[in-house]
Amino acid sequence: MLLPHQPARGSILSVLRLFCATLAILALTSVIGLSATAQAKPVAASIVVDAETGEVLSRSNADALTYPASLTKMMTLYLLFDALDKGTVKLSDRITFSKNAASEAATNMNVQAGDTIQVETAILAMVVRSANDVSTAVGEHLGGTETAFARMMTAKARQLGMNNTTYRNANGLPNPGQMTTARDQATLGIALLRDHPKYYGYFSRNSFVYRGNTYGGHNRVMKKFAGADGIKTGYIRAAGFNLVSSAERNGRRLVGVVLGGTSAPIRDKQMVALLTDGFKNRQGIGDTLVAKAPGSAVPAQLTPAVAANDAGTGDVDAGDMDAVVANALVPTPKPTARKDDSIGTAIATMASVSLAPAVASPDSQSVANVWSGNDKNQFGVQVGAYSKFKPAQKAAERATKAVPAILADARIVIDRGNSDIYRARVFGLSKADADAACKKLRAKQTDCLVVKADSSVAQTAQ
Repeated sequence: MLLPHQPARGSILSVLRLFCATLAILALTSVIGLSATAQAKPVAASIVVDAETGEVLSRSNADALTYPASLTKMMTLYLLFDALDKGTVKLSDRITFSKNAASEAATNMNVQAGDTIQVETAILAMVVRSANDVSTAVGEHLGGTETAFARMMTAKARQLGMNNTTYRNANGLPNPGQMTTARDQATLGIALLRDHPKYYGYFSRNSFVYRGNTYGGHNRVMKKFAGADGIKTGYIRAAGFNLVSSAERNGRRLVGVVLGGTSAPIRDKQMVALLTDGFKNRQGIGDTLVAKAPGSAVPAQLTPAVAANDAGTGDVDAGDMDAVVANALVPTPKPTARKDDSIGTAIATMASVSLAPAVASPDSQSVANVWSGNDKNQFGVQVGAYSKFKPAQKAAERATKAVPAILADARIVIDRGNSDIYRARVFGLSKADADAACKKLRAKQTDCLVVKADSSVAQTAQ
């Protein structure tokens, strides 16, 4: 018998269930909200290491998890150099673009399925152009599939001591499962110097030619800092502007890493400042990156083609990858927070907990409309529309050379959209700079139109 106003047992349970469900929804919303907040702003991190002693000269958030973007191509190149050393691939070999590789988002080489590229040109395309389609083609050539190659990349990362890095593709295009840290990228930079010094000279190249087109590079630090000679730039929106640089002065070599820059120029200035301070300071902070680091000497000459004594197919057998590829994939341990990294690591770790699937295509967050990292520089100039890629590329190059004071650090984009017309554009400008550039170009008898970037400009992994 129920007393007056006493609720039934079923009603109480219903209320409790509703209350618990509400709490669960609020908790989930809070986690997702915090994760979204953490992902909304790229993780800023840096480290500078003496390449000979392995001593860390400075660091900030060095163990915070973030996305490598096109720094991923450093590992793709490392494994390609491994294959060259073993003779399973030769510089003169040709790599065929699959339909999957040819469809990769820009920056790319505008190829079709079935097209081929020489291995040496592929190296330059990855270093200078940061070509995503080439990186995928190389990965498929070495691993059979890009997924298998990503396992090879992760396995090699573990071998090198990059315990907080996981790869999901060969090029650095957005994938929520592809993570790294500044410390791990410094480890990889030093490994390239140590293990493949005869190929390191490729990283100092700032242009190359493919099918009659000349392509320029993105690494401005080589021009701004005496002694800098590589290594790689990277960008996706979720990561910000990334850079690994190496520089040698008076027989001493440093490797620096900057992740999460708000713009390419600001990232470059930060790198120059870090390297400047690093060369002034010979005393580390009591932290050693690797037990055995390479010497600072790097041969100036590029290696000749590997002797043609192995006429294999160019495919690397998984069992030949130091017997680590098949079983080396283990859960990536979460980085141990250091005194100066605790906040950044906590935020990055939270950001890495994603409800997205393991493989994701570029979306509105990860597609880079411009390269400055802020709304102010979302403009560009268009200097022509052409029926073929080559004249559009040359028109954009002429424009950057005609107005170097404004366009020297801007980014060439050959925008095809959904049509057969190739629009020659240069992006990464403020509205005022775009107006000024067009005014100067028109004075030089060059047609020019100010345009604003939109989601169709998908330069996602520079």
